[in-house]
Amino acid sequence: MKKKAIVLLIIAVLAITPAMAAPRGSSSEGSVGVGLNLGTNTGLGLKFGMGKFDILANIGLMNFNIGTNGFNLGTDVAVSYEVYDFDLGGEHHMPLTLGLGAVMGFDIGKTFGFDLGLVVPVGIEYKIPDFPMSFYLRLAPGIGLVDNSSFRMHFAFAGYIGALWVFE
Repeated sequence: MKKKAIVLLIIAVLAITPAMAAPRGSSSEGSVGVGLNLGTNTGLGLKFGMGKFDILANIGLMNFNIGTNGFNLGTDVAVSYEVYDFDLGGEHHMPLTLGLGAVMGFDIGKTFGFDLGLVVPVGIEYKIPDFPMSFYLRLAPGIGLVDNSSFRMHFAFAGYIGALWVFE
């Protein structure tokens, strides 16, 4: 029964994703951003500009959790669409983005645990004109599906602040 519920939820998410599509992503097509991500997982932040949307990914230490029993590794991946652009004048602008993604956590130590959730990241970004750096803030509420390797629906949340060096 649990597997059927997860499969149906994944199918539903994939069915509504095209309806969320906005005219473009916040990054130019073919660009790649690499940088530091601070938040519910702290480590490497990545962003891939795909034209109509962006792909976001993060991997790092989850909730700063290192102890004698091991550590927690956090990963997430999401698609992001630009829904509004705050024009600050000249070449300065801050796109407001909305997306859909998955967060995963791995408890690595004496025991192994796995967490999985679906989130809706809402973010704001700022790219420095004529300089290949951008900054972002994202908040991502959602639904947790797996908690410590057991199916359990619960509130899930992720939050990030970071900086990326953008290669265009």
